[in-house]
Amino acid sequence: MKGWLTLLILAIVCAGVFSLGSLRRDSDGKPALHIAEEVALTVDVAAPEKGEIIRLVQAPGDVEAVLEVEISSEIVSKIIEMPVEEGDPVKAGDLLCRLDDKNLLADVESGEARVAQLGASIKQAEADVEKADRDVARQAALSESNATSDIELRDTVTRRKKFRAVLEMRQHELSQSEAFLKRAREDLKKTVITSPIDGVISRLNAKQGEVVVTGTMNNAGTVIMSISDLSSMQVRARVDEVDVPLVKAGQTGRVYLQSDPDVPVPARVVRVSPKGSRASGRDVVTFEALLEVLSTEERIKPGMTANVEIEVDRRDDAVTVPVEAVVHRMRRDLPEKVVEAFDRSQEGLNISERVRRGQYIKVIYVMEDEVARVRLIDTGIADTRLVEIEDGIELGDSVIIGPYRSLDQLEDGKKVALAEDKKDVEKPESAEKEQVAEDDQTGQRDEDAEKERTVVVSTKSTEG
Repeated sequence: MKGWLTLLILAIVCAGVFSLGSLRRDSDGKPALHIAEEVALTVDVAAPEKGEIIRLVQAPGDVEAVLEVEISSEIVSKIIEMPVEEGDPVKAGDLLCRLDDKNLLADVESGEARVAQLGASIKQAEADVEKADRDVARQAALSESNATSDIELRDTVTRRKKFRAVLEMRQHELSQSEAFLKRAREDLKKTVITSPIDGVISRLNAKQGEVVVTGTMNNAGTVIMSISDLSSMQVRARVDEVDVPLVKAGQTGRVYLQSDPDVPVPARVVRVSPKGSRASGRDVVTFEALLEVLSTEERIKPGMTANVEIEVDRRDDAVTVPVEAVVHRMRRDLPEKVVEAFDRSQEGLNISERVRRGQYIKVIYVMEDEVARVRLIDTGIADTRLVEIEDGIELGDSVIIGPYRSLDQLEDGKKVALAEDKKDVEKPESAEKEQVAEDDQTGQRDEDAEKERTVVVSTKSTEG
C-alpha cells in the first residue's frame, strides 16, 4: 500500500506541475510557473579565411659594417701628424697618421754602418784565408824535400782553419746585421700609416701628440682609429636556442632599426653559428646569426640596435583563424569521441600512460545553432595574429574567438549567443529601414490620438 501511495503522490505532483506550466498569466501571457533556462555565454565569432601566413623568428641584434678595420700601431712611437677627423671619408692608400721616426732613422743609419763594417772585415778575413792557403802549400812542398819540420806544417794548417773560422763568423755577423737593418727599415715604413680600404673614419681613439704602443699578451695595445666600409652592412642577431633549428642560410629577413621601427629594411641570412653562448648572469642560450642588409640607405649606421624578423616558413593558400580561437583542454574535459580521435593521431608515439593522462589537446569551438561544438584540429604554422588549421574546420564554420572569459568557460554543447553589438552590426539595412518606418508610424498614431483627446475635451467644455 505504501508503494502504491507513493506512486500516486508522484503522479499527482507531476500532473500539477504540468498544469501550472500550461497556465498563463492574464497580464502578459507568460507561463504562471517559470522554470529558469540555461544562460547563454556571450561570444564573438569569425569565419576561417584562406590566404598567406608567414612564420617568423624574432631576435635582437646590432648593426655593423661587413668590412671594418681597426688601425693600430706596430711600433711604439708618438703621433706627430694626423690629418683626418672622425667621419672623414678616406680612400685606400690615404695618409691616416705619421709617427715620430727619429729613433728609427738612427737605427737604419747604424745598421747600414754595421753592414759596411762587416763587409770590410769579411774582405780582410778572405785575404787572411788566401795567405794561409799559400803558406800551407809552401810548407807541404818543403816537407816533401825534408826542408821543413812537421810542426811548422801543422801550425800552418791550424792558422788556415782559424782564418777560415774568422771568415765564416764575419759572414754570419753580416747576415745578422743585414736582418737588423731590414727590420729597422720596415719599422721606419710603419711610421707612415695609410688606409687599407675605402671607407669612413667611424671611430677616432687617439690624438696628435699621444704615444701609441703595440699589443702584448696582457695589453691589447693602442687602437688609433676604426675605418668602416658603409657600402655594405650586416646585423649580428642573437637567436634563442628554441628558434635556432628553424633558421637557415638564405632565408629572407627584415631589420627594424630602433631609430625608425616603422620602416623595415630587407635582409638575408648569411650564416648561423654552430655553437651557442650564454650571457653572463643569465640562463638564456643564444646563437649568433649573421644577416646581410640588402639596402644602402644612409640611415643604417654601424652600432645601431635593431630587431630582426626571419621568415622561416610560409604558406600562400592556408586556412587560418585568429590565434585566440585555439584553446587547450585536458583529456577529461573533452567528449570521448574527441579523445579517441586524438589518441588515434598519437598512435606510434612512445608516450607513457602517466604522460598521456596529463596531456592537453588543442581544440577549437564552433557555433552551431546557438550551441558550442568542440572540434579536434591539426595546426600548422602561426604568426603573431593567425594560426594555420590543416584539418578540423571548414571555411563556412563560425569559429568562436572570444572573449577570453567565455573561451575559458566553453564546453561542448554549451549554449552561446552573439554579443548585442554584433547583432546590431549584422542587422540588414532593410530591417533598419523597416524599424525606422515602424517608429514613424507609431509616432503618427500617437499624434493623432492626442488630437482626438483635445477635440473631445473642447466639446465637453462647450456643452458645459
